[in-house]
Amino acid sequence: MALSRNVLKKIVLCPDPDDLPENPIVQILGVKKLQSGPNSGGQDRYRLVLSDGENYYTSAMLGTQLNDMVNEEMVEVKAIIKMNRFTCNVIQGTRKVIIILELTVIQKASEVPGKIGEPVQFSDLLENHSAMKAQIKQEPINNNTAPLKNNTYQKPANNNYNKPKSTFYSGNAAQTNTKNVFPIASLTPYQNRWTIRARVTNKSAIRNYSNARGEGKLFSADLVDESGEIRATGFNDVVDKHYELLEKGKVYYFTKGTLKTANKQYSSLKNDYEMTMNNDTVIELCTEECDLPQLQFDFKQIKDVEQVNKDALVDIVGVVKTAGDISQITTKANNRQVSKRDLSIVDQSGAAINATLWGGEAEKFEEYATRNPVVAIKGAKVSDFGGRSLSILNSSIFHVNPDIPEAHQLRGWFDSGGMNEQATSLSGQRMEGTSGGKFKTIAQIKDENLGMGQKADYFNVRAYCAFLRKENCMYQACPSAECNKKVTEENGQYRCEKCDRTYPDFKYRLILSSNIADFSGNQWVTSFQESAEAMLGVTAKQLGDYKDNDEVQFDRVFAEASFKPFIFTLRAKMETYQDDLKLKCSSVKASSLNYKQESKRLLEEIKLLEAM
Repeated sequence: MALSRNVLKKIVLCPDPDDLPENPIVQILGVKKLQSGPNSGGQDRYRLVLSDGENYYTSAMLGTQLNDMVNEEMVEVKAIIKMNRFTCNVIQGTRKVIIILELTVIQKASEVPGKIGEPVQFSDLLENHSAMKAQIKQEPINNNTAPLKNNTYQKPANNNYNKPKSTFYSGNAAQTNTKNVFPIASLTPYQNRWTIRARVTNKSAIRNYSNARGEGKLFSADLVDESGEIRATGFNDVVDKHYELLEKGKVYYFTKGTLKTANKQYSSLKNDYEMTMNNDTVIELCTEECDLPQLQFDFKQIKDVEQVNKDALVDIVGVVKTAGDISQITTKANNRQVSKRDLSIVDQSGAAINATLWGGEAEKFEEYATRNPVVAIKGAKVSDFGGRSLSILNSSIFHVNPDIPEAHQLRGWFDSGGMNEQATSLSGQRMEGTSGGKFKTIAQIKDENLGMGQKADYFNVRAYCAFLRKENCMYQACPSAECNKKVTEENGQYRCEKCDRTYPDFKYRLILSSNIADFSGNQWVTSFQESAEAMLGVTAKQLGDYKDNDEVQFDRVFAEASFKPFIFTLRAKMETYQDDLKLKCSSVKASSLNYKQESKRLLEEIKLLEAM
């Protein structure tokens, strides 16, 4: 195999990034895994020793987006590679490091007998390079080996980072400057002077904070280039200075900033570090054409989410098989109404998972609810409540029908028969009625011993309200938004022992006991506030007013709710009451029957039966 002879000297001594040799072919003589930071989230970095047959060079790094090639034993000692995209950066003032961003494996290690040639070490210190520059002949590089298609990563139009002239904006001043652009993957806290060119893939809203040092405001932006991604955060004055300048989807130059170890609890970006923008940070809009990626994902198959730890952040791509109706919940923290919608997402792995959209994203999804779109989610939080499920956070990025290869493959799979394949739901115990969870008949509760295990069982039942008990269906509760404890009346005032306070008023809370029935049997169920309100069609406050002032209307509410069909999400668990062990079923949610979605669900069950 012909290597690109003498190319390493040309790369390291090249004065201009625009003049780097194209597609050099080299051999790997060493691969070393470097120690990751304490909060790196498992993101490895690999140092390489490269040889061109004449010299070997020890200061080379593999871009983190290529780590899978090491894990798959494609990048290993003796392998011959073509460097499709790379850069060479100065580190700590005197050391040049080659960073490989994209490559093609020409020959695997198993196909190469050993080290090619007798290469000698080439120094990476700049102080030793000046005498060498005049000795390097500019002979053409031999790249006459065709790449293997199966091992090729897509090669962009440009081979390296440009060094453009551009206009800087800092306050009201403007100036023209020429600068070297560093790849994001090369940034470390030990560098002081750098400029990156990156696309803003996500920008948060401005948030307020309060801590021991005082109050303030902040925002964050996710940045991506060909080499990797990083999160940049700005506080207080930086918010006023730069927030309006940055727009999602546009490309900017960022000069100066503080690098620190990333907190992986709040970020799923594949970078050991995160950036803090300070008063010295200069941001400029990039006006030149550049082929930067829109977004970087590290997708997991849905079946693999079952092995992910609780509260971890993951990226997934899948088809929305069913979408639930939008609903409103009241947050405990501030007693605020928030919209939510549950999605059942599937992929080719044969698994399905429940993902919850919140707020504006839940409302905007209405136009896609019946279209089975492909969705890509970056940074979804994993929950272990009733199996595995995902929550889409404010920091998550949610794309509908993204223009990426994985989405196109999923679309073809789903439309060509994947929609009829049976998927195993990782969220089967939690998925709610309109979201494609497990449906049971009431008889199956007993037949399958649901609720008899150490953990509660969650499932759906389509049933009618055969009887609703009016007696003791509500109680007077503490009016505090964070407390629902029962109060006691004392001289026209209401005392909450938990809060240790007396209030002039109270709020009504529902605790409704009902008997629900389907064709197979009946079951007593306890429903609390939101579920009971859905069944009765009135709020607890309205029902309390009827109880106190209009007994006829109070009775009418229960009469009208009787014998109506609902989709109940039930929780079943054995509990001890007065030394007696009994099965307790409570309603997590009650939804009015959506005949369109219910018909669709029944048709899917019929197709499964036909396939058996």
